[in-house]
Amino acid sequence: MRFFKGKGAAEDSLELIVDRREAASHTARALTALGVKAEYRMLKVGDYVVSDQVAIERKTYSDLAASIVDRRLFSQAQALRECYPRPIILLEMGGNAEIGVSREAIRGAIASMVLDFGIPVIVAEGPEDAAGFIVAIARREGKQSEAPLGLKDRRRPRTPDEEKEYVVASLPMVEVSTARRLLSEFGTVEAVFSASEDELQRVERIGPKKARRIREVAATLYGGFKGKPADGHGPP
Repeated sequence: MRFFKGKGAAEDSLELIVDRREAASHTARALTALGVKAEYRMLKVGDYVVSDQVAIERKTYSDLAASIVDRRLFSQAQALRECYPRPIILLEMGGNAEIGVSREAIRGAIASMVLDFGIPVIVAEGPEDAAGFIVAIARREGKQSEAPLGLKDRRRPRTPDEEKEYVVASLPMVEVSTARRLLSEFGTVEAVFSASEDELQRVERIGPKKARRIREVAATLYGGFKGKPADGHGPP
């Protein structure tokens, strides 16, 4: 986790990775008021990445209810569990659950998070309280680890096909769905990495800009490379 103590500062200052969709939330604003520096990115898993071990999924009461109805809560919990060793769900109270979701359903979902997924659920009274919990967790993590903050927001592949998707999805501007389309078009990871810009653009949602970035990553030499590439040609 990035955990900094400014020279001469009275308190430690924190820097977290925060999902871009959280930027307008009262919780994110409360964190800013507490002096937390947020690096906003589009996260695939979690809302607040506190360390390489801990990611927090923040939910309001109404969002929790909606995610129970469409079962998004359980897929999110599975993704958290697979990507981070110590995930947390932060339930921010205030407002009412959506119509049709009983308190029993809410309690059952929370029980499932704890018992079935092994994910602790912290209940905050509101945005300021939620921000306070995030800061407390970040400070505790900072005292226990000096590891640099990094994302682990892609699920570990379980099958050979998922391994291929994982590799192709590491390309710039390529999500898993696009990786699947690329593999369906070209058949192998090697063929995807060898495809020309024109060939890449045959795939749905691969335009000139994305094709050019893929070719740049796949074909240009690594900065510290000293030998000859596999095609036998030396560095330009």
